[in-house]
Amino acid sequence: MNTKWELIEPNKPLAQSLSVEFKLSPLTTQVLINRGVTDTAKAEEFLRPRLAHLRNPMEIPNVEKAARRLLEVKARGEKVLIFGDYDVDGVTGTSILLQTLRFLGIDATYYIPHRYGEGYSLSIDAVKKIAESGIKLIITVDCGISSLEEVAEAGRLGLDVIITDHHNLPNQLPNAYAIVNPKMIPYDHPSEHLSGAGVAFKFAWALLKIAGEKDSVFLTSLLDLASLGTIADVVPLNRENRVLAAAGLNLINQRKRIGISELADAAKIGDRISIRNVNFGLAPRINAAGRLEHASKAVELMVTDDPVKARELAKELGQINTRRQGIGKDIQEEVFSRLDDNYIQQNRLAVLSGADWHPGVIGIVASKVVDRFSRPAVLIGVTDGVGRGSARSIDGINIFNILETCSDLFTDFGGHAGAAGFEIDADKIPELTKRLQAEAEKRISPEDLRSKIFIDAEVDLSTVTLNLVKELDVLDPHGEGNPVPIFSSRGIALSNMRTVGADGKHLKAKILGIDMIGFGFGNLGKALSYDKKYDIAYHLNANEWNGFEVAQLALVDIREAKR
Repeated sequence: MNTKWELIEPNKPLAQSLSVEFKLSPLTTQVLINRGVTDTAKAEEFLRPRLAHLRNPMEIPNVEKAARRLLEVKARGEKVLIFGDYDVDGVTGTSILLQTLRFLGIDATYYIPHRYGEGYSLSIDAVKKIAESGIKLIITVDCGISSLEEVAEAGRLGLDVIITDHHNLPNQLPNAYAIVNPKMIPYDHPSEHLSGAGVAFKFAWALLKIAGEKDSVFLTSLLDLASLGTIADVVPLNRENRVLAAAGLNLINQRKRIGISELADAAKIGDRISIRNVNFGLAPRINAAGRLEHASKAVELMVTDDPVKARELAKELGQINTRRQGIGKDIQEEVFSRLDDNYIQQNRLAVLSGADWHPGVIGIVASKVVDRFSRPAVLIGVTDGVGRGSARSIDGINIFNILETCSDLFTDFGGHAGAAGFEIDADKIPELTKRLQAEAEKRISPEDLRSKIFIDAEVDLSTVTLNLVKELDVLDPHGEGNPVPIFSSRGIALSNMRTVGADGKHLKAKILGIDMIGFGFGNLGKALSYDKKYDIAYHLNANEWNGFEVAQLALVDIREAKR
């Protein structure tokens, strides 16, 4: 692999100090330092995340004002509408607020727009329909921070709007009754990078406090939803997000929420639900509803207490996800067939369009293009003269800024550094492609396109034991901002090499008596030699075989050692 390895500079004195303090190996504490944990207090919080580490929700601006407005609604016997987003974060955040309002006796319903008929966040048409229904208060979840015109229209129609969101603040904020967004806290704060579900949880907490509800049982019952949204939305898993993810995963594994339990069973997840299970088993099924049909199916699954209904909905989401996978596979095959060596050599940004590519799937395919070809990707599905595009990027390249140079061509546009979406008239796609490729030539260097691996530490394999591998579990849960550690060892001789799996897709070998598995590395089976030595980059994990657990290296990259 033509991958650049970057070893993170070790801090041996600090690693040794934390090692003594917490009775951990210096290898584990060096990983902590690499994650920005550089003192005893931070290490204590990181290694032992507790609900007590969550800050008072009233520290988020406007929380109390918004909560008191909702309690006024209860006193007047009015109805509230929760306006959510259609992804996992929006679905779980909507479910948190829906259950909280109903727990407090507030008459609440919810509305999630259709991804294609209505698009993201509030719309003028939706606001008008809500006003016509007689509702006087809208509270958004995971959206609304950029809805200037829509909030203004709501005001003209006599509706108050409370915005709960976590996205970056625009230059001009909507004129809402209250905006609850941790990005508004004017200093570094543990709540700053909460997901939309995390914000909903903190708001629910504030609402319960102001309502005088002192029993914490209901509030803690919402942690599984907050954890799902936090993990799926790829926010940094540190500080408050780490607390929510860890506590929520514990609750998820207790299987108390019938909808999540049935969804896990439908996904054939075993007894233990991990972050990986959430990312690859639960989240895709929840997302699939909003991608192909309507996210309300996922909300109903999250809030129901009817086992029969939950089982039916979980099965339906599984079927929708299977259909989504089939659609994605077809699009991916077409996209990859067009990205030949000549195209990759000539273009630093992949821009492709296709007839009837499903807009709910092309973002996933764009991510696969990024992974395979190590360059940003823009895919556009064209239906009835309208192109709907999804863009994904690599580290260090802001795809939003690149697309923004062509904003005059879009009828709708939004996103952030790593991902963006837009709508465009089909006849403007050739001009868009030309301009994006020119912009990419200016902004993206060949070095930017070289994939990188950040090595946490170089390891002497003679020190690797099952106990060490188990100790590294204290770094869980892993995710954005806290990736699974990657280690390296140099000058390694391989033994017992063989390919395994369907069509010899995977590679197995032994190194100093330790098993190594290289998922997807089977094609290297004939290229590697017993007569040469190699540098390897890998994860450390435990593997169970014949009832025994052993330490195992999970290969990330391999290259011939320099002489």
